[in-house]
Amino acid sequence: MVEQAEIRVVHQGGSKITFREPVISSDSRFLLCASGHNVKVFSTATEECVQELRGHTDLVTGVLLRPSNHLQVYSCSADGTVRLWDFTDGILIKTYVIGYPICSIYASASHDGVVFIVMPTQRDKRSDVFQLVAVHLPQCADQLVETTDVSAVLGDVSSNPVAVAFGRSGEYLASAKGLQLEIYFFKKQKSYRFFLKEDHKNGGRNTFTCVACHPKDDCVATGHEDGKIRLWRNFNHKKEYTYSTLHWHHSAVSSLCFTPEGTNLLSGGVESVLVQWRYGQESQRDFLPRLGAAITNIAVSPDGALFCTSHSDNKITIIQSCVKVSSIIQGLVKGKFRLYVSTAN
Repeated sequence: MVEQAEIRVVHQGGSKITFREPVISSDSRFLLCASGHNVKVFSTATEECVQELRGHTDLVTGVLLRPSNHLQVYSCSADGTVRLWDFTDGILIKTYVIGYPICSIYASASHDGVVFIVMPTQRDKRSDVFQLVAVHLPQCADQLVETTDVSAVLGDVSSNPVAVAFGRSGEYLASAKGLQLEIYFFKKQKSYRFFLKEDHKNGGRNTFTCVACHPKDDCVATGHEDGKIRLWRNFNHKKEYTYSTLHWHHSAVSSLCFTPEGTNLLSGGVESVLVQWRYGQESQRDFLPRLGAAITNIAVSPDGALFCTSHSDNKITIIQSCVKVSSIIQGLVKGKFRLYVSTAN
């Protein structure tokens, strides 16, 4: 007689590694990415998974280097917590309980002890209205901390992490949603909003898809559904703003990223091509083609030595700053199979 028992899942593997933008460590030795309920840490040299940060009880929705400590990383999750890790040793340092599902996380060196998260305006995960809030992280010895010091920054923002970016070391942030670009200045505590028409005279689709801020200049780059990129300037005076337009992509721009010194702007989309635009000389471009699948995210290491691109086939490509592929980290992909049943006796 066989006794029946419930099956208990001890560890689940094979989750997507391209669900969110990956993070490259300050020394370019490690790549970190959200993967299901965990954060995976890969060696950029060997492509080996050297750590797996486990602790979240729901989908990890963001990974972020801690600005004040290059050996630590924040992760956020739909489980309503932000966790702080020592990622080289795989140690959970602290858990901050927010109480709302978290869609994405941001930080800047000029906002010490504060992280910014996007979460629903209601506790229900099905809520489709999101806000960006500042979370002041308590300084205490407890490992499990409930956070109560939360202040609203922007309402009605996109839940897509690539639609929010910080500019000029955290002096302002840019948020894009639909046909609106909103730029919020922290010192002034004032927002400026800019609107585009849904279609322009040549039939293009102006909907915003992603945003990136130049690290030194007052310049915001936005990607659009029709493949165009706009570079916005003079946006601290609502009536005097200007923008210039770049166009190479034939379909929606999925991700934009400036290099740390601001000398180049990287863009990607369904063409499986990484485009590098020379800032200030945008007619000069470099291309890295045939990357195998649509680009979903682009990230750059803090030292500028490495780029990486996430792809729709659950792959991350690590790229040297000279725009040459260095290595590839391939996650599991779904395959087709057939089941054959033998009828022979």
